[in-house]
Amino acid sequence: MNLPKKDVIATSLVALAGVLYLLWVTGSAPPGMNEMRATGIVILALGFAASATAVVPGFGQLLHGNKIYMTVTSLIGLIALIGGVLMLVAESDAGLAVVMGAMVVLWLIATIHHSLLAKTAPPPLVASTL
Repeated sequence: MNLPKKDVIATSLVALAGVLYLLWVTGSAPPGMNEMRATGIVILALGFAASATAVVPGFGQLLHGNKIYMTVTSLIGLIALIGGVLMLVAESDAGLAVVMGAMVVLWLIATIHHSLLAKTAPPPLVASTL
């Protein structure tokens, strides 16, 4: 599968967040990230960066894009927001798990969506060398 550059970047960010989450869960977090909030803040930042890179479309796409895609990803984003607030305010392990789960689901949906769009898009025009 040939992923667009934005999906490669988002995949890297989500993978890094996943590794940090797994390290935290197993008690092997890097120095300075032993507390749930510290790990959670880094995971949230990586999630925001991944979302800004691949999930959230430009303004034109937002107005004229796939409404189902926008509705589903917005609802999952809302769930992630609630999990993030719980994680930060109540130091909830479950909130961090919800953030991580929502991030993975959003990444998966966006990557599949972009792959399908790439398959249906007309091939780019190649300039003639003559």
